[in-house]
Amino acid sequence: MFSRHFGCRLSDDYRWRGMRVLVLENEVLRTTVLLDKGADIAELRYKPRDLDFLWHSPNPVYYDLPSEPSVGLGEGPFADFYEGCWQEVLPNAGRTCEWNGAQFGLHGEVWGLPWEVKVLEDTPARVSVELSVRCRRMPLRLTRRMTLESDRAALFLDETLTNESDVELAVMWGHHPAYGEPFLGPSCRLWLPEAKVVVADGAGETSRTVGGATFPWPNGVGRDGAPVDISRIEPKSSRLDEMYYLTDLAAPWYAITNQDLGLGLGMAWRGTAFRCVWYWASLGGQTTWPAWGRWYTVALEPMSGWPALLTNALANGTELRLGPQATITEAMTAVVLDGPGPIAGVSVDGGAV
Repeated sequence: MFSRHFGCRLSDDYRWRGMRVLVLENEVLRTTVLLDKGADIAELRYKPRDLDFLWHSPNPVYYDLPSEPSVGLGEGPFADFYEGCWQEVLPNAGRTCEWNGAQFGLHGEVWGLPWEVKVLEDTPARVSVELSVRCRRMPLRLTRRMTLESDRAALFLDETLTNESDVELAVMWGHHPAYGEPFLGPSCRLWLPEAKVVVADGAGETSRTVGGATFPWPNGVGRDGAPVDISRIEPKSSRLDEMYYLTDLAAPWYAITNQDLGLGLGMAWRGTAFRCVWYWASLGGQTTWPAWGRWYTVALEPMSGWPALLTNALANGTELRLGPQATITEAMTAVVLDGPGPIAGVSVDGGAV
C-alpha cells in the first residue's frame, strides 16, 4: 500500500495477474508500471480529467503463460503479449534479425524481462525509483529512474545504458508509447519541430503516401498526387496503416493535442541517444493478424536510429555504438499540455511553449 494518502506517493506492493506492479502518483498524475513485463508503462493518467493518454489493446494484459497459446512465432512473442501502452525497446527495434550470432525478435528483449526496482526517494514533495534490467543476448545493463514531483503533471525519466563487455556493440534503443481513445481522435494534431519525413519502404494501399518518399514535415504528396498533411489524425473509417521515420529533427521533442478536449501530451528528450522519431499509425487499416481491423492508435517513438531492424540501421549508418565498458545516458519527460495548440516546443524540464 501507499506510505501516505497525500502529495507524491508510490507503492510496489501490488500484483496484477501474478505480475508485480509499481504505482507512482501525485495530485494530478498517476502512472502504473508492469515490473515483470519489461517495466511497461501501462497507465499515464491525468487525474483532473480521469484521462489515460495511452492506448490499450483489445487483448487483456497477461504474461508468463506456461506455453504459447498456439505455435511459436518466428518473430518472437511480442505481438501475443502486446497490451498497447508504452514499452522500452532494446537492443533491436522492428521484427527479427541477427547480428554477430545473436538473434533478436520483434522489438528486442527488454520488453519481456522482469526488472528490478529500488526506491530512491519517497516524500510528499517527490517520489523517485530506479528500475534496472540486464539483457540476455547482449551484455547490456539498462537503468531507468522515474520521478514525479508534487503538483506537476510531468513524468521524468533518466536512463543509463551500459556495455558490460570488452567488445564494441551496435544496438537500437528507444521507447514505444502508443496513444489511444478516448484521447486519440480526428481532432488530434501532431506538433514537431522542423524535420525530414521518410515513408517506410513497403507502404501499401493503406498508406496515404508512397514507400521510400521523402518530404519536409508535415506536408507530403499522396498516392493520388494530392497534398497530404500527416500531422492530422484521420478517423478509424479511413482504414489507414502507416509508418514514417521523422529524421533530422531541429530539436528533440514532439506533442500531440486533442483540439476538442483542449488537452495534449508533450514528449521531450535530450537527444544524446534518441535521434529520430518513428511514427506508426494503425487507424483500422490492418485487417489481418494481429489487429484484425480493431486497432485505433498512433505511436510516436523516440528511437536511436532508423529504419526498422538493427541490421537495416547498420546499413543506413544510424545504429547506436557503445564501445567496451562504455555508458550512454538519455533523459525524457512526458508532460500534460493545457490547450489545443499550437505547440512551439517542449523541454526536458517539463516546460512547453
